[in-house]
Amino acid sequence: MKKISLLLFLFLFGAAPLAAGTANYSMGFSAGIMPSYGGNLYSTTQAIVFDSNTGVDGINKSLSGFNTKEVQRLFGISCGVDFKAVFFDYFLLRVGGNYSMSVYGGEGKGMFDDAGTETVLKCGYSMTSYDVPLTLGLVIPFWKDVKISFSCGLAYAYGQYKNDFEWAAGERKGSFSGWALPLVLMLEGEYFIGEKFALKTTLAYYKGATETIKDGTSSDTTGLAGAGAVDFAKIDFTGYRFSLGISYYFYSI
Repeated sequence: MKKISLLLFLFLFGAAPLAAGTANYSMGFSAGIMPSYGGNLYSTTQAIVFDSNTGVDGINKSLSGFNTKEVQRLFGISCGVDFKAVFFDYFLLRVGGNYSMSVYGGEGKGMFDDAGTETVLKCGYSMTSYDVPLTLGLVIPFWKDVKISFSCGLAYAYGQYKNDFEWAAGERKGSFSGWALPLVLMLEGEYFIGEKFALKTTLAYYKGATETIKDGTSSDTTGLAGAGAVDFAKIDFTGYRFSLGISYYFYSI
């Protein structure tokens, strides 16, 4: 991973000027939010043991006489850094790094049929991830103070996802970690507050998930007669990301 990052850095700040006579380089920082972080958090435990074929949405069941609470999808926050090169005012190369984590949602109570008896199921979810997107695109200048850019590419994304299910007869936990190369689409607007600094807002869309991963937790065997203790899931990086930040244009040729 360090070698890949070094090669990208050298390409961005070394090889790029050879291909273009005019280039502007910037470094930026940003922070933002991620609605529906991790998608619908589906796993085979939910489908086989708890009769939920649509992840979190399927667990949101309620019956009169039971105390249930909606299991909300995860809400995440992220922060990141990016390096950009703009050639001839219109062509963009961007590489970044982001860290994300869930901060809200993922907790609640649903229902499932436990050997013919309707049983309250307590659920908990959490997720963290980091990604390194590399995109190419176009920049559209408006007057001298505003620039809007659109770029697309791929990201190396690594995530860790955990779930925890508790009911009267037992408890079951899952822990998953893995990587993927999701598609990245990015729309960014910059408003310059000087020659070198710009305020920016970014809307990004990621599309992609890991292969099916085996549960890394093997100690939860209580209350699982005939069901086994191993879970399987994909870590889903699909979703929108909204962020605000600042760019510093530190070098031009």
